[in-house]
Amino acid sequence: MARSETTIRVLVVEDEPLYAEQLEAALEDLGYEPVGPAADARIALALHRTETVDLALLDVQLRGATDGIQLAAQLLAHRPIPLVFLTSHADGPTFERAQEVGPAAYLTKPVDPDALQRALALAVRNFGAAPPAAAPPPPPATVPDALFVKENGLLEKIRLSLVQSVAAEDKLCALTLADRTVHVRMPLRELVMHLPADRFVQIQRSYYVNVEHIERLDPVRHLVQVGKQLLPVSRLYQDELLRRLRTIG
Repeated sequence: MARSETTIRVLVVEDEPLYAEQLEAALEDLGYEPVGPAADARIALALHRTETVDLALLDVQLRGATDGIQLAAQLLAHRPIPLVFLTSHADGPTFERAQEVGPAAYLTKPVDPDALQRALALAVRNFGAAPPAAAPPPPPATVPDALFVKENGLLEKIRLSLVQSVAAEDKLCALTLADRTVHVRMPLRELVMHLPADRFVQIQRSYYVNVEHIERLDPVRHLVQVGKQLLPVSRLYQDELLRRLRTIG
């Protein structure tokens, strides 16, 4: 993807105005062209769709319902680009979540300019060296709430709103609906890019659930009931699951 005749354009996603300005200045000093900055996921997605973006520099902790990791999955679903994450809190659970979208680098703020330069250069180089087939295909633009899954030689439409959970099974993924389970021949790390980030949340390393189908949560025993399934919740992901649920009392 690196181009000798065109400046590489970097989408800056950062909700702190002062730090966003510093990042833009650092990028310009390094010979990159900043795009944005975008203070939230909505603006970032709009820029990604309307501007030429070669790489995304994302703050993990964004204000609003969609954080930087969820946004990264949405950006990749629209068009694959290399990602570099920035974070002020390098805790284990956040890093585990970030790994699922395959970032080129994960840097702690305030980032050293030399470290930023190396991370961006490697991101561009490694992304350009990857075979085209490795990039996950975008979901069908005309049916944003559905996937077409091949079964018995036919392509069957599966409504994502009806999918209760998604689990990795070797090289397959199992999509559990209320009345059946559908298997997709795709690794979880690729399939998750097709899932609406505002609807699906990770509860284990190899398990995502649809928050709209959660019936009960036991935060003491680390169990969640999704439809008729009773599933264990990893301690690494429980805080994020609780954050996504609207609780009272």
